[in-house]
Amino acid sequence: MSYVLLVVACLNGQPGACVEHRLSLPQITNATACHLGGAIRLRDWIADHAGWRLRDVKCLTNSNVASAEN
Repeated sequence: MSYVLLVVACLNGQPGACVEHRLSLPQITNATACHLGGAIRLRDWIADHAGWRLRDVKCLTNSNVASAEN
């Protein structure tokens, strides 16, 4: 089972301009590893997206993401 990090981020100064980003974590195999590995992946994402502010972050299995989209 693989995991994704579901990130909801808003543009700085525009709290209504929020977007969901799905960060793939293919090497992650359990929820604990998702939180630990996800923190590192999130740190890198934040460094690359300076104009965004985090609103929410969740670790989800790929199957949970697929069912949330339907």
